[in-house]
Amino acid sequence: MTTAEFSSLLVRWDLFRSTLLSFLESYDGIICPVCATPAWPHSSTLTEEQFFAGSYAMTYNLTGWPAVVVRGGTSPEGMPIGVQVVARPWREDVALAVAHQLETVLGGWQPPKL
Repeated sequence: MTTAEFSSLLVRWDLFRSTLLSFLESYDGIICPVCATPAWPHSSTLTEEQFFAGSYAMTYNLTGWPAVVVRGGTSPEGMPIGVQVVARPWREDVALAVAHQLETVLGGWQPPKL
């Protein structure tokens, strides 16, 4: 990658963050899935489908904004389904407060009874 290409990439990245930040002017945060699918086993190999399924998390990783993930449920196969809370820059308190409320409402995760 040339210096000019890298510079162009940084400009596009900054525009991306600015666009998302302008969306958040009307909201305290965003609640969204962590992934488009339930979690997959740790021993599985990352596939292209799984890579794109994780785009919800990747989006906010690129912004550098605070995000919290809580368990929102369980798939029929017993895999966790995550809920992601994203807040404005420097508002970790908002992300944590919303995540706490979600855990309270969703009942929190309980380990399966053996």
